[in-house]
Amino acid sequence: MEVHVPELPVVALQGHDAVLNCTFSGAAPFSPSDISVFWQLTDTKRSVHSYWGGRDQLVDQAESFANRTALFPGRLGAGDASLLLRRVGVADEGSYTCFVRVQNYSSASLLLQVAAAYSNPAVTLPPDSNLRPGDEMDLTCVAYGGYPEATVLWQDGSGHNLTDNITNSLVANEDGLFSVHSVLSIILVPNSTYTCRLTNPVLGDQGQMSVTITG
Repeated sequence: MEVHVPELPVVALQGHDAVLNCTFSGAAPFSPSDISVFWQLTDTKRSVHSYWGGRDQLVDQAESFANRTALFPGRLGAGDASLLLRRVGVADEGSYTCFVRVQNYSSASLLLQVAAAYSNPAVTLPPDSNLRPGDEMDLTCVAYGGYPEATVLWQDGSGHNLTDNITNSLVANEDGLFSVHSVLSIILVPNSTYTCRLTNPVLGDQGQMSVTITG
């Protein structure tokens, strides 16, 4: 018997449900009562979901997964031991191992990657109206509620990347979602444009905002 799982990470959105695909091959069709399925965290061996004797066996299930997991019993006979994981959170990210036993025993592991979209980046200027050409000023770009850590890219009006005089900070909330705070220090030049571009490494481009300093 062989157990098959996706080679690439399974990407799940924060707060949404995800299916961790796991199939097994052998002398199908299988009788569900003869099938044992064990899902566990690969590193800590904590139980995520167990099934044998024709029903779920959740006595040893880790508390963080309570009321959030399910198999698809109607598909077990066809060799499908996939796991439904409800309301995915950042803490669920990691490696999961699918064990299947019929007459023989086999297992395979997959990686769950959690992602959350950031808010649109917002760029603010200092409220000081007495600034003059040649003065130094800070432009601040902020975005909230995303995961994993995003990259912030500043560009000038010609689309050239700015890499100097930038300070970035990252803060996580109780759900593990990040707020990104980036400050660009510039020398004030009239009629100049600056763009803050935010990229989520899993979800791709997450938006941008530009400001133009006139007068």
